Amino acid sequence: MKVGIALGSGGARGIAHIAYLEVLDQLRIGVARISGSSMGALIGAFYAAGMSAAKIRDLAAGIGLRDLPRLLDFSGLRDSGIIKGRKIEDWLADNLPVKRFEELRIPLRVVATDFWRREQVVFESGELAPAIRASISIPGLLEPYALGGRLLVDGGVVNPVPFDLLGDADFIVGIEVAGAAESGGPHDPGRIEVLLGAYAIMGKIIMEQRAADKRVALYLRPPVGSFSSLDFLKVAEILEAVRNDAEAFRLELMRRKVDQKARLPV
Repeated sequence: MKVGIALGSGGARGIAHIAYLEVLDQLRIGVARISGSSMGALIGAFYAAGMSAAKIRDLAAGIGLRDLPRLLDFSGLRDSGIIKGRKIEDWLADNLPVKRFEELRIPLRVVATDFWRREQVVFESGELAPAIRASISIPGLLEPYALGGRLLVDGGVVNPVPFDLLGDADFIVGIEVAGAAESGGPHDPGRIEVLLGAYAIMGKIIMEQRAADKRVALYLRPPVGSFSSLDFLKVAEILEAVRNDAEAFRLELMRRKVDQKARLPV
């Protein structure tokens, strides 16, 4: 059995993906293919490179307020994004265990969106950091990324949970984290909240239209609606919020007797 996992877009809510990858590690289930959009692409790249989910958790939890100046380079008011993203790309290049798709332990496909051509772009070869930087370019938040003659924005614009890119995988798991409703009740949203909220609504509608796809064995919607897409410093809280859902995922995998081919995380 070839297990494929599609990790969806959703900003900080995508931290929840780590809990489900930890389940795969605990059950020693070998993943044959990974696809990802935006935050799902970022986390998927570390996992595909051979890093255990526990170490990805530690890496995410280790980022605090003091680290933000070396990760965020703010743009001018007239620029196309609040954050330039160069420092994030440098961080990716410094922290990813490998530099190129060809060096990954698990085949990975990363989704971005061509802004001018209005079409999906899929990366599966070449340098990892630029592909991920392109995939996480949330419109209005991070500047679009120029690469290979294209101007690229977030992969979630066209394919929030790219389970269709898992090739010959015969047991597909899709994890959607962008569609959950924001909590907090009626209030006047700020500029960034409006932007990210509209983006989440768009992703939700796209995935509702694809919900009937029979290729997906398990489609998960972690309970992360109480978190903002910008809650990147709430790693422990997000992972605690999905703990019970991840346990249900573990029990379902065991019930379905998904093949447990050993893949030792490092």
